[in-house]
Amino acid sequence: MRLIGEYWNSATVSALAAIVGSLAGALCSAISAWIAQRHQDRRELLVKRASHREQLYSDFISESARLMADAAQPTFQDPRRLIATYALPSRIRLSSSTKVVDSAERVIKAILDSYSEPNLTPEEIQSRVGKGNGKDDDPLRDFSDICRCDLESLSSGF
Repeated sequence: MRLIGEYWNSATVSALAAIVGSLAGALCSAISAWIAQRHQDRRELLVKRASHREQLYSDFISESARLMADAAQPTFQDPRRLIATYALPSRIRLSSSTKVVDSAERVIKAILDSYSEPNLTPEEIQSRVGKGNGKDDDPLRDFSDICRCDLESLSSGF
């Protein structure tokens, strides 16, 4: 016991306590910075995913709306116009929920069905637009609502 007493005087204990305290503070600071960086990286990844999905959904809505208007015209001459709208759901399928993909496929089916229907007169188009307030009348509205819910659920993870 005498040997311990010789080396552990009050100055040594104080110096050792200061060193251990500094190490503990540095370790806590490093761990805190690591956790903060990890959460920031996760948040940035979620923002990037949400932005990517929003762009895909927007592209699909634009292309689909263009084709719906095109389907009301008297002739269908170029099937290549359907390529972009047909390809977008496959891109959406890579990152989105099944509900979003199913809704996109319903929009495509509605577009293809409208091409096979008789052409509408301007008066018929106007009367349909006036009545079309429900989801059943507008497949793009249903798609947009489902996409909004998908994006909100993704952003709730921020």
